[in-house]
Amino acid sequence: MFEKIPEFIDPVHSAEHNKRFIATVKQSDLKRLKQQLVKADGLVEVDLEFKRHPKLKTPTFTLKVKTELCLECQRTLAPFMLPVDTAITGVFVSSLALAEDLSEDIEVYELPDDKVSTYELIEEELLLSLPMVPRQDGETLSWQAQTALPEQTDEVDDVTPNPFAQLQQLRT
Repeated sequence: MFEKIPEFIDPVHSAEHNKRFIATVKQSDLKRLKQQLVKADGLVEVDLEFKRHPKLKTPTFTLKVKTELCLECQRTLAPFMLPVDTAITGVFVSSLALAEDLSEDIEVYELPDDKVSTYELIEEELLLSLPMVPRQDGETLSWQAQTALPEQTDEVDDVTPNPFAQLQQLRT
């Protein structure tokens, strides 16, 4: 078990050695996520474990992330904290045809020729956990009392001429 997550990792080597990384990552290090947040000063708790898939004999991983994201409520435009605690299981395959027999709850990734960015895996999972329209649950709006509209009278304003009356005169 490692206490620091490397930025890039070889999934095959990590799976062969059953590597596990438990650490924290700064939200500010995740560039695309940072753009979606009001403040990116929190930490993301990460638990990333690699193994070999028993049936396919390919690298598989389990990623657990836990954090609180500071988002802007689209209802009140005030910042609020959204707790995120999610986990995924993924498998790296050399051909997508191999993944047809897997259950639907397993994410399928194409096995890269080079190393995989662990930060991208973490960031993708956090971005997928963001709501389409961020809003704080249970938040009630306080509407300001509007000023009363001026009273309308039923009298027709005789000052404004009817434009259709002028057209009627042209016809005759």
